[in-house]
Amino acid sequence: LLKVSTSATAGEIKKAYYKEARNCHPDKRPDDPEAARKFQELGAAYQILSNEESRARYDKQGKPETNGEESLQEIDPLIFFSVMFGSSLVEPYIGELWIANTADSLMKDVAKDQFDEENEEMSEEERNRRAQETSQEAKLKQRKREVKCALNLRDRIAPFVDGTQDEATYTLFCQEEAMKISKGSFGEVFSTTIGFALQVEADEFLGFSHSFLGVQGHVARTRRNVNSISTNFKIVGAGINAAHAGRKAYRDVESIQKGMQRNESQNADDPELSEADAAMATQTLESTLPAILELAWAINVRDISRTLKHVCKKLFTDASVPMEVRYKRAEAVRILGREFHEIGKAVAQTAEKQDTDDIRARAEIAVMTTMARAQGQDVSEQDTEELIRQAKMMKATRESQFKSTTS
Repeated sequence: LLKVSTSATAGEIKKAYYKEARNCHPDKRPDDPEAARKFQELGAAYQILSNEESRARYDKQGKPETNGEESLQEIDPLIFFSVMFGSSLVEPYIGELWIANTADSLMKDVAKDQFDEENEEMSEEERNRRAQETSQEAKLKQRKREVKCALNLRDRIAPFVDGTQDEATYTLFCQEEAMKISKGSFGEVFSTTIGFALQVEADEFLGFSHSFLGVQGHVARTRRNVNSISTNFKIVGAGINAAHAGRKAYRDVESIQKGMQRNESQNADDPELSEADAAMATQTLESTLPAILELAWAINVRDISRTLKHVCKKLFTDASVPMEVRYKRAEAVRILGREFHEIGKAVAQTAEKQDTDDIRARAEIAVMTTMARAQGQDVSEQDTEELIRQAKMMKATRESQFKSTTS
């Protein structure tokens, strides 16, 4: 497919892939009915050969059979969670979510462990060393994330800090920014979370500096600590709910599977029974999605708050600028946080709550997007949101048709 030798380097494989991908891309060959299949096969081949572990397995065992495990390996957690939760509009403020980076690291570790098990047993010392390396990589990645977000935030508040914009003009900019974010996927949650974190950090810094005996600083710190405790309780509660829902779903699916086995032996010629049981099992598993999403969001809220705490600290304790500039930065951050928080709360009052169908549609499109990008296709955020919208419309249409035929 790639027309390279078995000894080709990673660079040669990448160059060959892009060359062949341009030649067989469906958009380039609209009259070729086989173009889409060829392009997918090319992407799958590149996915295997561009990864050191999967290439070694391919050299040893040949082409893998297409199964759920191989498809799962094509899913990039960073892209998946970006589609599930993300919006490119919030990335400058919070970077890549911890939950996405952690899932990415876990999948890479699983791939490495599988590779090691297929070749030779790894010693306990080697496992400990790898675990330490993974931990250090995660800490380094988080520090880089905080520095990048601090630089982005510094640039966004610069017009107010340097006097280019007055408070009214800058406030209008903050409101427009908050409205754009709030209209996106989970935008109201992002806006309120980011807003509260920025506002409380600025209030604490200015409160200790400008109020009598730092009273306002202590008040702001207490607000942050109370919110942190509340978030931790939400994580625990959401975790318990998710675990309870998961155990119940497991028991229900196990019961359905046993029923399917009995039906197969008693009604071997009736495929409708097994299809109905499979649909029931799928529906049972899907019923756990809201609880899982609630847990994921509780984790995201804590992650965003902790990240922005360190981001603000970098701006407010920057010794390379005078104290007056640091105070001005804190004032700008407080205004930005206030507008984000207020607009996010206002939008949340009218926003529709995500139900199981919405979550499932988003998850399905997230998987499709990650696999499409793995095969070299360009899928924008607007494309994914449109696909999600269409998926929900198609489901609503099918349900309406089903009701009309059964009534």
